Amino acid sequence: MILRELLAKDGITIRGVYERSDANERTKEGLPKVKGFIGEEFDTTVEIVENGVHYLVDVANGQKTGFFLDQKYNRLAMQRICKGKKVLDCFTHTGSFALNAAKAEASHVHAVDISGDAVEMARRNACLNGLESKMSFEIANVFDLLPALSGHPYDYIILDPPAFTKSHQTVEAAMRGYKEINLRAMKLLPRGGYLATCSCSHFMTEDLFCKMLRAAAFDAKVSLRQIEARQQSPDHPILWNVPETNYLKFYLFQVV
Repeated sequence: MILRELLAKDGITIRGVYERSDANERTKEGLPKVKGFIGEEFDTTVEIVENGVHYLVDVANGQKTGFFLDQKYNRLAMQRICKGKKVLDCFTHTGSFALNAAKAEASHVHAVDISGDAVEMARRNACLNGLESKMSFEIANVFDLLPALSGHPYDYIILDPPAFTKSHQTVEAAMRGYKEINLRAMKLLPRGGYLATCSCSHFMTEDLFCKMLRAAAFDAKVSLRQIEARQQSPDHPILWNVPETNYLKFYLFQVV
């Protein structure tokens, strides 16, 4: 295989290539969906390391490629204020934000996702890093979970949902969804608590996302002190002549 030979010249050994050209967007371009091995087969559960955290990634059956690399430095940014905090990681997927929080010495991290397979992988990742004693896991719909909580059970809430909108036609419904979870999170946090909140849809523009956050804060009767505003990692470049590449919004706030 040409790719393997080229990488070998740089001292990089790979076990093989698995193609994941199976996004629905391919059909819009008249292209077939393709998924499978290029060359010989191999175990498609691989171990990677990011920010010092080890992950098992299922490249064959995981969502997209099984891991979201575009949040690498955002996960690192949220680590800095985790120490001693009780953290709720909503939409945890395979536990990336939750594991970063636990590694950064949070007192406890509760990781939640609606997918049982994702939660099981998050649990395995916690064991892989020796962090299972500091973490708990739950299969739940975040839209049901947040309203069921009361008081101020967490110091730090992370909201990293999947894209709520993939077209202009569904932006208003997405705005309602984003506002619901952010409003609930703001109400649950004590004054001085922290909120990390994201949107990965380019249809949810930065202006719309900020408008939603202001409305949620107003209805929750809180103020937001911005700590950081971030975007995707630089290996997911933003091309100014391709607006779809400017898609990830990440805000870190203190609720005051």
